[in-house]
Amino acid sequence: MFVSFSVRFWQPSGHVWLLSQPGAVQSNLSGVLGTITLNITGYAETRWIERVTTNRRRRRRTFHGREDYIASKTFLVGSNLSSQVSIEAGIHTYNFVCQIPAECPSSFEGTNGRVRYMTKVTLVRPNKFDQNYTRCFTVLKVMDLNFDSPLLRVPAHSETSKTYCCWPCRSDPLALQLTVPQTGFVPGQSIPLSVLITNDSHVPVEQLLMTFVMLVTYHSRPPSMPNSTSERLVVNSLKGDSVQRNCKKLFTYDIRVPATPPTCFNLCGIIQIAYQVEVEARVKGCHNNEVVSIPVTIGSVPLTQQVLIQPRGQIIQPLDVNGLTGASVASAPPQNASRPWAVDDSIPPPNYQEAIHMRSTAATKPDNSDEPEPVQPNTLSLDGSAYQPLYPVFDIPSPSAPPPADYTQNYMAERAFVNPGLDVDKDKGTWL
Repeated sequence: MFVSFSVRFWQPSGHVWLLSQPGAVQSNLSGVLGTITLNITGYAETRWIERVTTNRRRRRRTFHGREDYIASKTFLVGSNLSSQVSIEAGIHTYNFVCQIPAECPSSFEGTNGRVRYMTKVTLVRPNKFDQNYTRCFTVLKVMDLNFDSPLLRVPAHSETSKTYCCWPCRSDPLALQLTVPQTGFVPGQSIPLSVLITNDSHVPVEQLLMTFVMLVTYHSRPPSMPNSTSERLVVNSLKGDSVQRNCKKLFTYDIRVPATPPTCFNLCGIIQIAYQVEVEARVKGCHNNEVVSIPVTIGSVPLTQQVLIQPRGQIIQPLDVNGLTGASVASAPPQNASRPWAVDDSIPPPNYQEAIHMRSTAATKPDNSDEPEPVQPNTLSLDGSAYQPLYPVFDIPSPSAPPPADYTQNYMAERAFVNPGLDVDKDKGTWL
């Protein structure tokens, strides 16, 4: 896969600026000597600080890791052998192309790490300070859910139960069951949740809370000591109903998947991204809440109606999005861009939005840190806001939840539930 840019320079008051147009840098030079270089880099890095005990002394230790994917340098003016080239006054435009390796992971910005792709333009002038300007661009690794695993189309189920107090005052269990019709989704879709709660305890459930969670794991690499840390980010949440004691109810909820990076386990060796949906039963009193969860996979190409078979030996190329800067919502890719979702005519092109739940890497460093903090490049947008990658968001129908009748009948048969119509205890609660 190739990424191409158009570079234009101008130099008012001795500064070099990168315009908001896709890959455009303009310079109006008033006759200078020097060279103009353009570096394209792609890398993943992690960095966090933990308190450790060494020889009975508490201190802070920094853990870090790095992987490099792209390192390209292009001389737009001059060369290694010719460093003093006369650049005439006026506007100059330069075009270049850089190949993006197929194994590059998607762009990501987190608290303890990031996957970032940048272009850096440098005006090198003899006996003067270099003038640099940096711009980030988004790279999206295509994750086609149709070719990932056939299990993504299969419904998933998870359940848990909990009792309160101790023997001989132990209560009957509070059972919480969660079912989703499939486990593969793309941003823009809603995840249908079927929640069956059987509260045979004496503790009422004040509220059900549904959350869509992103789990990020960061790893360090030598020369740093091997270690790992994790981060839990709530991508979206939804408040549900209450359930009284000695009551059994079935609820259906839809929780939307907003703009977010795809699931990543194998592409990046130091950053892994996973997702899961959780249902928490918040109970009254000083009791612990009960939580049930199901892992889900987020991709960049939605599941189609028909099962597709990937030809043997075919390599899925990454989807590169050029010029995704500025606005929070960008238009669809141009006509000649890669369109992996076009295998199904019913799937329209996505829009691109920022992942507002992601937290950028902190730029500050504690004074007593034992490792130097790397200098952060100038990656601010022209409006002064911090760089945020953009991810595809689809406008397609979401799968439907399992039919409540069939769902309930199946679990009654499996667990030998008593037919509520024949039960003599009419005050049991709401039966399904």
